[in-house]
Amino acid sequence: MKAMFLKPALGVLTLGAGWTDAQMMQMPATNMAGMQMTGPTPAAISPAVKALKLVQGWVSAAPPGAEELSAYVELSNPGRVPLKLTGLSTSVSGQAMLMNTGKDAAGRESMQMAQSWNIPAGGRLKVLPGSGHLMLRQLRRQPQPGETVKVTLRFSDGSALPLTLPVKRFP
Repeated sequence: MKAMFLKPALGVLTLGAGWTDAQMMQMPATNMAGMQMTGPTPAAISPAVKALKLVQGWVSAAPPGAEELSAYVELSNPGRVPLKLTGLSTSVSGQAMLMNTGKDAAGRESMQMAQSWNIPAGGRLKVLPGSGHLMLRQLRRQPQPGETVKVTLRFSDGSALPLTLPVKRFP
């Protein structure tokens, strides 16, 4: 199985770009392999997106006073159609974005907002510590270990895939 790792060359968006709050809050949660989800299956989910498997995922617990935190996912695409993840939303934050992480020319850790990430047909997208993260900014509350956070992933075909991710302390 091929693996897709995040690379800074995927592109950069300005902070004002992306989904409106109204667009981000439209989809209910559903079932996906290995994770407990609630609610009906959204009508606007393509068969290719519906086939995605969540291998692992979590939201890092927020320390007191935090205004942002990170979430991580690993998605497997068992289908024959490549997919493009273009954004996300969650009710716990006012802003959510795809972020690439890496090292700059001086060897310092750096982050850049990604316009999208590809999930190859028959492959995986690994948004894990050291490669990238789902940045949740302008927190409305600070999720704690033992809680769950609903996150909706958005795709270039218009599909929205709701997930429920556990909150964990980052090791």
